[in-house]
Amino acid sequence: MSLPSILDALSALPSFTRLSQGLPDAGAQVGVTGLPGSADAALVAALARAHPTRFFVVAAGAVADAERWMADLESLSGSDGIALYPPREGFGEVEPHAEVAGERVETVERLVRGNVRILCTTARALLERTRMPRALAELRLELRRGEQFRPEDLSARLEGMGFERVELVEDVAQFAMRGGIFDIYSFGMAEPVRLEFWGDELTEIRHFDLLTQRSVRMAEVAVVLPVDGAVMGPVDETSRVSIAELWPADTVLVIPEGAHLEPELERTWNEAK
Repeated sequence: MSLPSILDALSALPSFTRLSQGLPDAGAQVGVTGLPGSADAALVAALARAHPTRFFVVAAGAVADAERWMADLESLSGSDGIALYPPREGFGEVEPHAEVAGERVETVERLVRGNVRILCTTARALLERTRMPRALAELRLELRRGEQFRPEDLSARLEGMGFERVELVEDVAQFAMRGGIFDIYSFGMAEPVRLEFWGDELTEIRHFDLLTQRSVRMAEVAVVLPVDGAVMGPVDETSRVSIAELWPADTVLVIPEGAHLEPELERTWNEAK
């Protein structure tokens, strides 16, 4: 049986119809049992297909569980509209692991653009507060061929977004400047980009291979995202929000059986204190 057929068969069940027609309102909840294996993910995928305007969040107990949910959902529905928002590896605003920071930044950016329909996350990630939504609104940078930029202003802006200036770009969240040439590697990029300026005009944008440093393809635009936990500037409580504050009011929160969210929330709070 193909995976779409699994969703079709599930959607045809009378119990699914009752659940789909009776999704809980704000503050209400409903329990679902009898879902062995990955049937829970199939149920969420079928509900998301039946309600294309609703936003679904799966709050797992641990990162490994959230990753399992994401893998199952992508197998059932494809990768479009599904994202993972992991917790920080350490407490505080700074994220020591670039891969985790990158996943968080890319997911928030997709959320802000409305490009996520099913979000997989954890109890701890829901507790954390971040400046990233405001940073994305204020600092997200689109560089288009033919536009005017003063290279020194672009360098200062990248540093303000949390990028590290280096001699040679070797990792994400780095940039290099050599005369009228900029190399930038942002989260969300499959490959770093090389910008060429003629005076203040951006004349060329090329993606390049990180190992060979050779150009691989041309581009018309490069999107540069701020670095989670490294954005410069003053911090106040109004600038730091929970990821939950980005959700629509009619979001459906799915708590898997065995997630044990309350003990995890208490443990996280005690560790933070």
